[in-house]
Order: sequence, then structure tokens, then C-alpha cells
Amino acid sequence: MPLNGRQLVELDRAIAEYAFPAIYFDFRANTEVRAGDMRAVEAAIRDMLVSGAAERIRDGLANVIYWGYAQIGYRETRVLRFRQNVSADQLCRFQALIKAESSVGLASIAALRLPEFSGISFISKILAFLDPARYCVLDKQLLKLAAVAGNRALHRLSAGTQIPVTASNEKAYDAWRGECAEISVRYFGGRYRVVDVERGFFSMVQAGQLAAAQELYVAA
Repeated sequence: MPLNGRQLVELDRAIAEYAFPAIYFDFRANTEVRAGDMRAVEAAIRDMLVSGAAERIRDGLANVIYWGYAQIGYRETRVLRFRQNVSADQLCRFQALIKAESSVGLASIAALRLPEFSGISFISKILAFLDPARYCVLDKQLLKLAAVAGNRALHRLSAGTQIPVTASNEKAYDAWRGECAEISVRYFGGRYRVVDVERGFFSMVQAGQLAAAQELYVAA
């Protein structure tokens, strides 16, 4: 059953009202940067991730963690642990992987064994910053969408304390981002990126509109 008018309005509003902190950290100036919007955060972190300089790549990956834990008290501990433990070889291999582009995915990034990037939640954040038009985040908050019966991508995921990178979970993640792309094209004329649709669902969950988000996801 396709989405009805009320559901389209709800999702459209949720995308517009996405309010996760638009911040990143300038490690050179040792200060937090409050950007005007998420597009500015995306541009800044992507520039770091695709940099030719290992130290800038280190900053970019650290910022994925910094942004991802923006609402959690142990953020600084996780960021510091990453910066202390990531090796020059890992940064070099990440740089080579990004240059290859066609080989970038959950499994290829997981194979680098970057500190703090063991599960799909934060690895998918790297992908979303690299290419928000094609990739989006998949974390445990979004798994709540599949807590009701259905046969969508998120229903096919296996998760414990985190969402592990497995062949079946990577396939489900690719299907999830495909669903977000399809929703944009089918209902919004393609004006939203994959990451925008995902953020709409995330906004609904965060705002306590879980039942509406679940209904919308299963129907879409």
C-alpha cells in the first residue's frame, strides 16, 4: 500500500526538521565548529576524508566519531581513543580505498579494522559523509522501525549489542539505502538524497513518533 497524504506530510516535515547537532571539531585550532547546517558539516568532513594528507584523514575519521556521539557524554573518550590508536598504515590503506571508489563499502572499510569503527553504525556514517546522495546511516535507533511485522530491508538485519558487518547485513544495508532512494523518487520527485530520507525516519524516532515512523516505513 503506497503512502497516503498524511504520511507524506509527516515524512516531509521530519526531513525538514532534522536537528542533529551540526558540529565538527577543528583539531588544529582545538575548537568545536558550529556549522550553519548539515550540508556544511558534510562538506567539511568529506574534504578531510578524501584529503591526500594522512593527518587530515585522521581528523576526518575522528570527526565522524565526534559528530556521531554529539549527544553522548563519552564522546571525547571515543575520539581520543581513536586518535591515539589509529595507525599510519590504516590511514594509508583508507586513503587508497577511497581513491578506488568502486571498492568502497561496509566490508572493505571494516577490513581496515579502524579503532571505533567495528560495526555498521559508524562505518555507515563514513559512507554517508563520503556520498550522501547514495549512502545513509544505519544505527540501532533505526532498527526500531522493524520492530513491527514487515518484509523490508531492516527486517532482514541481525544485530546484538551492535550491528555487525556480515555479508547478509551488508546486503540488507544496501537494500535499506535503496529503499530510501526509492522513497525520494516515488514520493518526492527525487529531490531528497538518500541520507535526507534516512534522517527523516531518524527524526521521527527521536521525536517520539515511533509508531507513525514504523507504519510509514512498512507501507513505503
